[in-house]
Amino acid sequence: MSDVLDDYFRCEETADGWDFQVGLVRWPHPSTPATRWITIRRWKLKPDQARLSRSRTAVFADPRFFRTCSMCHELNNAGHMHDQDICQRCAQGKLGVVY
Repeated sequence: MSDVLDDYFRCEETADGWDFQVGLVRWPHPSTPATRWITIRRWKLKPDQARLSRSRTAVFADPRFFRTCSMCHELNNAGHMHDQDICQRCAQGKLGVVY
């Protein structure tokens, strides 16, 4: 997967163990994106790379967090999608949408 998508994942130590989180982009203001972190997995012990990789793969398949654009076929954070099928980049560049 793209290194750009790495920015949407983090694993943080907590008092109870480890939280695996995915960042969901939202738009509180038209030109100001913000990331909301959602815990999707919790472990008592620090996860190894294999467990993190499997968890990431599962999140990539979840349309609540990531979707593939039907025009450019790139995987995008759901917050960067114009609608269910088209990313903001394609909506702007190919459909003339102005944000």
